[in-house]
Order: sequence, then structure tokens, then C-alpha cells
Amino acid sequence: MAQDKVSRKELLNMRVGTTRVFNLTEKSKLQSVASTLTQLKNLGLGEWSHGKDIKNIAISVKRIK
Repeated sequence: MAQDKVSRKELLNMRVGTTRVFNLTEKSKLQSVASTLTQLKNLGLGEWSHGKDIKNIAISVKRIK
């Protein structure tokens, strides 16, 4: 099921080494998630890698730190 947004809480609750796929409702939300990941990294709250699937409006997020 697609969701409207990915919250900071969801990202921070991910354990290191886990990967989640978030299906979103709008393509513009993909960049929003990527920006949130960068903000959290800059705040020293963790590190994530991501991959966008524009066709399916999904983003894969892996917690690194």
C-alpha cells in the first residue's frame, strides 16, 4: 500500500543493516525522502543509502550507520 510520506521516526527506528522499500503516492515525495535522509545525516543521527524507482514511485532505503 502506498503512503503519503516517510517520517523521520520511521527512518530513525530502522536498525543498522536493514533495508525498507517505501511505496509513495507522488513522485515528488521521492526527493523529499532523499532530502530527509541528508538532513538526518547532517545532524549526526545516522547514515542511509537509497535508490529511487520513479516508474513505481518507490524508494529503497538502507540504514548504514
